[in-house]
Amino acid sequence: MKQQGHTSAELLSWLKQHGVTASPRTLDRRLRKWGVRRKATAQIDDQLAERVNWLFHHTLLNDSQIANRIIEEDGLITSQNQVKEVRQLFGWRRNQNSDSTSSQQLTTQRHVQSLIQQGPGRTFGRRWAITYLRHHFGHKARQYDVTNAQKLFDPVGVASRLPGIRFSRLDNYITSGPNFLWCLDGHDKLTQYGFQIYAAVDAYSRKIIWSYCGNANRAQLSVLKQYLTAVKSQGFCPNFLRTDKGTETIMLADAHFSLYVEAALREQWSEEQYLAIRLTDCYIYGPSTRNIRIEGLWRQQRYTTTGTWISYFAYLKDADVYRQWERADRIILLFVFMPIIRQELVTFVNTHNAHPIRRQRNRVHHVAGVPNELYRRPSCGFAIDQGVVNEWENKVAGYGEWSRSVFH
Repeated sequence: MKQQGHTSAELLSWLKQHGVTASPRTLDRRLRKWGVRRKATAQIDDQLAERVNWLFHHTLLNDSQIANRIIEEDGLITSQNQVKEVRQLFGWRRNQNSDSTSSQQLTTQRHVQSLIQQGPGRTFGRRWAITYLRHHFGHKARQYDVTNAQKLFDPVGVASRLPGIRFSRLDNYITSGPNFLWCLDGHDKLTQYGFQIYAAVDAYSRKIIWSYCGNANRAQLSVLKQYLTAVKSQGFCPNFLRTDKGTETIMLADAHFSLYVEAALREQWSEEQYLAIRLTDCYIYGPSTRNIRIEGLWRQQRYTTTGTWISYFAYLKDADVYRQWERADRIILLFVFMPIIRQELVTFVNTHNAHPIRRQRNRVHHVAGVPNELYRRPSCGFAIDQGVVNEWENKVAGYGEWSRSVFH
């Protein structure tokens, strides 16, 4: 049984069912005597080595997390020790020796220079730049090297990111887990130039579920289609949606409520419970200023991505290069800059979801970790009814065929 992948706890439970009582230490001693490894593992082959290679170089996971990801996604039986064995076999080390320090420093400088001059993450700070280089290029950069490279190639940007006045944060945000609450809202700082952004973020993990950039984030059909695409790709809905009372959320609330009602029917609620269902059981309305998860995302997005575009377009407007009342100017601005901004937002979403959230000892309910990994934990939510989704999709068929969204 141990060689088939069963844990020691499962073995002890099985033995107890058959009238044999043993302690974990006794079981461990017997297994070692019989030559059975504590955890059965797969042979080190090309598939396992390639997965360890990609996860080690493109994520911030430790050996234990890499092993768990491989077991979950690839179905291979491996362990933390075997991941370490693979790394040592190919010389993939977490701490670089002195011989490779200078080479690593030069590589980091080249990547940072390219990032600042032409990369979509040119306004990223040190910590975001480290995550970007790891996620997109598989390059493990040291903080000291990234800091020096940014000071060398972008001293003005470094000075602009110096911390200002810090405000105390609230410590009362508690959710049950992933997919318990999605926070949705639109970002309007670029609206006057024709660029409108709408996004949803999971309140527990802070993972961006989707991000949309187009020329209409206040259209009911657009927001509804974004939501239907997201829940269809996920296969389930969150327990609650949180938005403001904008007109763009009317059809969204109706669709989410209908999916919630169908889920209640599948669970065979009593007639009394069914008749007592209200929209407030699955939907939360409130002002945007209190929707702190999505507002925090907008601040971060403006700080790392859209802030430079807001300043640049304001400069064009003040210099009378861009005339907002001229239709031709608006069309040209969208034609030239929409693909660039969309690409930068894709980079922002991918880096945000892969970037670790630091621990904060003074906040009791704060959840630290990588959004992508936090979102993989056992989640809340309820399964979608495909018939209801198809019915709503027929209502928005053909709308926004050329729109671009980022779904994760």
